[in-house]
Amino acid sequence: MPWTEHITVDWGHWDLLASLRKPLPDAVIARFQEDQNAFDIRLLEDVLVRVRDDYEVLSQLGHLYTQVGRHRDGLAVDRRLVALRPRDPIAYYNLACSYSLLKQTTRAFTAMKRALGLGYCDVDHMLADPDLENLRADPRWADLLGVRKS
Repeated sequence: MPWTEHITVDWGHWDLLASLRKPLPDAVIARFQEDQNAFDIRLLEDVLVRVRDDYEVLSQLGHLYTQVGRHRDGLAVDRRLVALRPRDPIAYYNLACSYSLLKQTTRAFTAMKRALGLGYCDVDHMLADPDLENLRADPRWADLLGVRKS
């Protein structure tokens, strides 16, 4: 029979919460005093320096830029995503959203037509997406969806 040692751990002398009572470094406190989106953006920007053209990191960063109203930065990211994946309908859809938010409707319609041509088909999302409000107010919207007004 093999020899086995049984160890009993006495956790009574461990103060696991002591580390939580220690003050955080000033640099950490400064980062957390900002809102969560700003922290996430800075984190993803730092990560992007190391993984330059990572599609997932860029996608998340573009989404956050748009969420906080940094539409020009979001557009720059969406252009990079389209360059990375020129056959991705989601990349073109997001590009259309960025153009729409910047009131560049002609470019938005061009990108949306490309998204639809590549297979984007979630019309319900298109109808509800607040980023596309400028496009839905345009007479070209009905043509885009293939719906003709009688």
